[in-house]
Amino acid sequence: MNRALSLLAGLGLAVLLTACSGKPSINELQRLVAADLGATGPQAIVRVENFSKDNGYAKDDRRYVAEVSYDLVFQKGLQDVAVQAQNAPGGPLEKMGKGMGLMTLGLLYGDFKAGDRLPQKKKVTLIRTENGWRIEEE
Repeated sequence: MNRALSLLAGLGLAVLLTACSGKPSINELQRLVAADLGATGPQAIVRVENFSKDNGYAKDDRRYVAEVSYDLVFQKGLQDVAVQAQNAPGGPLEKMGKGMGLMTLGLLYGDFKAGDRLPQKKKVTLIRTENGWRIEEE
């Protein structure tokens, strides 16, 4: 009983110390980057694969800069997304907004097809908040 209690207390302390560490974990980084790209959930157009943190440093006591690389893998092609947006319910204004989003996707990634893979390297600045790490908007 004593051993189990000690083990539980040690595990709780490890979790607490990890949450308070000066840098985000690789899993937390990947989760934040994927969420920022909209690569989560069943309707996601892309998914993040082969994620790695290449380097990182503390910018100050609340900010951390991570240099990351990953593959952006398209789940759907640009044409598939366009057809899906065109057939989605909504008024003319909503469809116009989706059209603008499609134009942005096309400008960023070209005429992508389902299964296309784009290697990415980027610096991500994170800020530590009361609720954990968040990507700092630039």
